[in-house]
Amino acid sequence: MFALVASLLLTPSFAEDSEFAGTEAPVIEEVAEDKEPETKLSAEFGTAFATGNAIFYTVAGSITASHEWDRNKLGAIGGINLGAAKADADGDGLLSQAERDADYARNVQRYFAEGRYDRFLSDKDSIYVLAGAFQDPFAGYDLRSHEQVGYSRRLIKNDTSELVTELGFDYAQENYTDEAVAGGSEPYQDVFAARILLGGSHTFNDSVSVSNTFEYYQNVVDFNDVRILNTAALTTTLSGKLSLKLSHSLIFDNVPVEGFVSLDQTTMATLVASIL
Repeated sequence: MFALVASLLLTPSFAEDSEFAGTEAPVIEEVAEDKEPETKLSAEFGTAFATGNAIFYTVAGSITASHEWDRNKLGAIGGINLGAAKADADGDGLLSQAERDADYARNVQRYFAEGRYDRFLSDKDSIYVLAGAFQDPFAGYDLRSHEQVGYSRRLIKNDTSELVTELGFDYAQENYTDEAVAGGSEPYQDVFAARILLGGSHTFNDSVSVSNTFEYYQNVVDFNDVRILNTAALTTTLSGKLSLKLSHSLIFDNVPVEGFVSLDQTTMATLVASIL
């Protein structure tokens, strides 16, 4: 299931600089038009399962791809987070034979996908558009899709560190589950929000790196509606193509879907394969 509302859920970005000498034209950093195209592709997978006194499983995975050429960059990500268990229906603290024979009860179900295009104005600045969607019935969403346009600036970019900020405008379409509607929610809502993002990463050595991305969404129609998303990760290289990643994602929505809680948190350990 996807995780939480605009808590780590929503994050920011902005900035830019130009210099003027009297009435002279501003100095613009040029993007190298002849640099080699670069393609990246990686996949993540993690799982846990148990049998015996407790019976359950979880599966999480994602695929990330990007292609950069001249002044352009295309990126996409898609993934799943699923879990189910044999439920202790009578609450007596153990699984009876009848409960063991029953079907698995789904307790996690999140599907997500997003695509993005950046047009670079300089080595540090770009205009971007993106679109994405997720389904998370355990957060009340039958489908939440959104489209966004904004400005991105690389504040720091070197061999070991990167810091990026973004400022954008987001339009989301929220379709709620039957359970949410039964709890008092409207079946559908449009959300118009300003978005700010701050994201960074740092490589300590050839084996260890950390990253964090913080997003803040402010509903511009209902100022009481705020969404925050934050994702932090620690990655350790196991081999040239394989890494182990420990990540934590947080989604906070102070106006959650009716009948659901404001905060979702997910902690995962996954293997990451760098295919390209």
